[in-house]
Amino acid sequence: MSEQVMIQSENDVYHALGLVRRTMKQLAFSEMDQQMILVSVSELTRNVLDHAGGKGSFRCIPVAGGIQIEVADNGPGIQNIEDVLNGVVKAPTRGLGLGLSGVNRLMDKLQIETSAGGTTIIATKWR
Repeated sequence: MSEQVMIQSENDVYHALGLVRRTMKQLAFSEMDQQMILVSVSELTRNVLDHAGGKGSFRCIPVAGGIQIEVADNGPGIQNIEDVLNGVVKAPTRGLGLGLSGVNRLMDKLQIETSAGGTTIIATKWR
C-alpha cells in the first residue's frame, strides 16, 4: 500500500523524501541506490513546483524486487520529450539541475505519459 503526498509546496517535497526514505529502509536498498532514488524524487517533485504550479501528487510504491516512484501533475505537459530526456533542453530550475535526463540515468526504468492536461511519470529502481 502506498501513501499519496500532494505536492504544493517545498514542505511537500521534504515530506515525499521522508516517505521514500522510510520505504527504502524496509526494502534494504544499498546506500548508492538510496542516493540515486532520493535525487530522482527531489528532481521529480520539484518539477511539479517549477513547471506545474504546485498542482501534483507523489506516491512511493514497493514492488517485487524494487520501488516505484509515481509523480503526476496537472501542468501544461512536456514539450520535446526526447530532447528533455537527452539533456538537450534544460529549463531554469531550483533543483539539482539534473531534471528528467538525470532521473532517466539514475533509475532503472522511466515511463512518461504527457499531454496538455498534465504529466505522469513512473520511475522504478530494482534492488
